[in-house]
Amino acid sequence: MNRREALAALLTVSGSMYTQRQAHEAPKEPAAIGAADGELVYIGRDPVRIKLSPTGTRGPFGMITQDVSPGTTIPIHLHETEDELIFIQAGEGEATLGEETVKLAAGSTLFVPRGTWHGGRNTGTGLLKWIAIYTPSGFEGYFREIGRRSIDEPPQSATPEEREARDRRYGIRYRR
Repeated sequence: MNRREALAALLTVSGSMYTQRQAHEAPKEPAAIGAADGELVYIGRDPVRIKLSPTGTRGPFGMITQDVSPGTTIPIHLHETEDELIFIQAGEGEATLGEETVKLAAGSTLFVPRGTWHGGRNTGTGLLKWIAIYTPSGFEGYFREIGRRSIDEPPQSATPEEREARDRRYGIRYRR
């Protein structure tokens, strides 16, 4: 699937165009979402851009882009309420899907049904860049809560109880 086909698939929901200009607006009409559009947060030193995030109700999907630095690992976890589609734009890595480990490269696509243990790692020397789509929407709010607004902002501290409550709120569980 090329970028144009991927974008067309993302923009077509139930036969109608469903996008938004800013991540915090509820989708109302077709729109182009620019590369620099959306809410930017940092997880560690890596940027996450929330591209689609319907507010007020859980819409059909939410979308982020994420850059993962060389050597960075995404811990193995599962989503209780969302399916996830990940499209690798650039870089090299590997992903855990259930009990299987698969190689990642530009053009790879992962489908992660809710309840599936998964995680990833950048095994390359450059950025691993991907698009992640969550359906239904809502999980993108997790990145707002754990992310920083500026790369220079100090990391947020949370007690184990606060982290556990946040994880429950977003239906994410980490493999222990």
